[in-house]
Amino acid sequence: MNVRFGTYNLYKLAIPRARGERNRYEQVVRIIRTMGVHVLAVQEIIGAEPDDGAKVLWQLADDTGLTCTTAPDPTTGTPAGPALASSQHHFHTGLLWHPDLTAVPGGWRAYNGSPDFWHSLATLVLDTSGPQVKFASFHADPFRPDWRYNEARRVTSAFRAGVPGAIGADWNAISADHRTDGTLFDDDPYTAQDHIDLEYQVEWRDDPTAPPKADRRASEVLRRGGLLDTAAVLDVPWEPTTGHWTDGQGDPDRWGPRRIDTIRITERLVPALRAHRTVRTPDTLAASDHLPVVVDLALP
Repeated sequence: MNVRFGTYNLYKLAIPRARGERNRYEQVVRIIRTMGVHVLAVQEIIGAEPDDGAKVLWQLADDTGLTCTTAPDPTTGTPAGPALASSQHHFHTGLLWHPDLTAVPGGWRAYNGSPDFWHSLATLVLDTSGPQVKFASFHADPFRPDWRYNEARRVTSAFRAGVPGAIGADWNAISADHRTDGTLFDDDPYTAQDHIDLEYQVEWRDDPTAPPKADRRASEVLRRGGLLDTAAVLDVPWEPTTGHWTDGQGDPDRWGPRRIDTIRITERLVPALRAHRTVRTPDTLAASDHLPVVVDLALP
């Protein structure tokens, strides 16, 4: 079976109320429909409480023709519910999938915010009419490189059982994966930058006048843990997923073009990987500060 898996940071997507919110919500729905995904990892579902985030995810599933309802867990007795992992900071992660795919009973787990994560990790095992595959959505800590490093260790632990898996995320960090020629896939975007938020992304410098260097430790943990960046595996042309957005005051993204949204797969899925693509269209550039990314998998 050919499965298209995508990841999309939806930029503070809540239940739309004002006209501008409704217009953007409808734009997001159109984008997801045209992506043709079988599974979609989403980040920045907004809700003051998990139930509020669940309402957004359910509405998004209904409007895109996908589903987000997990299967009951026969071991714990947990009933079916929305595939939403909650965050204490009101930024939730979730999963949507095509109704032709079946949620495996007991295959859902929400790694909610504290103590494991700044945001959250959602994992779900789906029956693809071929192998069972664990899909996941994750949103990394935006502020603390040391926490991102430790969060990456926790993420890899979710795939340690050896089940084939794929995770889509806003990693909030630059990849440490390499091209086929051995060079880093992502150049360091920070070497010429100098602004107040730089310390959130670079290695600590005892001498603050020393050139900044991207902190890639979290990405290196993921790579060594067997979660491989699909763009680097296929050696596709480099494309940024952020940097195109302006804030409410019209100021540009101070980080510039970066690629912090990508999909990682376990080594067992590498033979099935066929394509990696960043979805750059007028709609995606206008709808969110992150561009969606999709990969195609030819599952046996």
